[in-house]
Amino acid sequence: MAGRVTAHKPAAVAAATAAAATAAAPARPPRTRKQHRHKTDQSVEKQWQRLPDRSLLQFERKGWVLTQGLLPQQQLQQVKGCIEQVVQQRKLEALRHRVRVLCSDCQDQLGSIRSEAQALALIQQHGSSELGFLQFFNLHRSEGLIAELVRSKQLAATAAQLLAAKKLRLYQDCVFLKEPGYAETNWHSDLRMAPLDANDFVTAWIPLRPVGGAEGDSGLLFAEGSHRDFALPFWHDLKGRDLGDRSYPLQDAGPMQVGDVSWHHGWTLHCAPPQPPDTPQRLALAVSYFADGARLLARKRDKSVHRHMLHDEDAESYGGWLAGMKDGAVVRHEQLPLVYP
Repeated sequence: MAGRVTAHKPAAVAAATAAAATAAAPARPPRTRKQHRHKTDQSVEKQWQRLPDRSLLQFERKGWVLTQGLLPQQQLQQVKGCIEQVVQQRKLEALRHRVRVLCSDCQDQLGSIRSEAQALALIQQHGSSELGFLQFFNLHRSEGLIAELVRSKQLAATAAQLLAAKKLRLYQDCVFLKEPGYAETNWHSDLRMAPLDANDFVTAWIPLRPVGGAEGDSGLLFAEGSHRDFALPFWHDLKGRDLGDRSYPLQDAGPMQVGDVSWHHGWTLHCAPPQPPDTPQRLALAVSYFADGARLLARKRDKSVHRHMLHDEDAESYGGWLAGMKDGAVVRHEQLPLVYP
């Protein structure tokens, strides 16, 4: 997800599982429902490594954390091959999406875009900002390899720990493509693009090739502590705002290898630098989760809701389940499956 909260360009990146015993045992009283649940939670924790306290503390305080070697490299290589095929098949669709988002005066031309060159020309001539990325939503709905990954306990159990969530739902996956020469991804927070009246939301950012760190070809850059800055969205219109006066420490995850995953809270402001012309294209998979029980933002019936604050950039992702839900309802839908425990 990447909305457009404009700020200074992120050139500051350079500155940023014993089998059970079979012997007879004394009879035990039947377990209560709570005990059964506790046993299930313990088995999940035993099977999937718990995060150290320092990682949980960093996520709580700073709004992001890096988990190194979390995912098998071989699995990600297979996922990458699958994604590369889908990207080629759907690239024109992704460019039409960027025209919709960036070119407000070209909405009547979306249906007539027949080539990549035509879409790129519209963005260059009419775009509110330069092309920073292409995005491809919810490939897990059509691609089995990606579905296996985004529903995996490696990811889901980690997300549940970070959010201290008993139950967790998959919100979406999104592939981000940055071609050499693409511009920066502007400052944004993911929950500004999600119609959820919620706080317990986290995104895993998974690079599909090594990324080099602070010199341009990097992962995301985080405004540390911004997820706890209540005053910023309460008092200020974020559109066109420079974040320099908020004095956030700016930090990236440093060099990342295939298998490393960075995590950021749904309200953490983050961006990405331009993709240098002399680097290969950068593919990354972002997977977002939220705690079960979240409610839909009551945009229609609740007059206190600032409707203009919700960006529609990811409407192609949530449109399929949003239409059939009532304002303020608990968000449960087959397209938002439970993935934990």
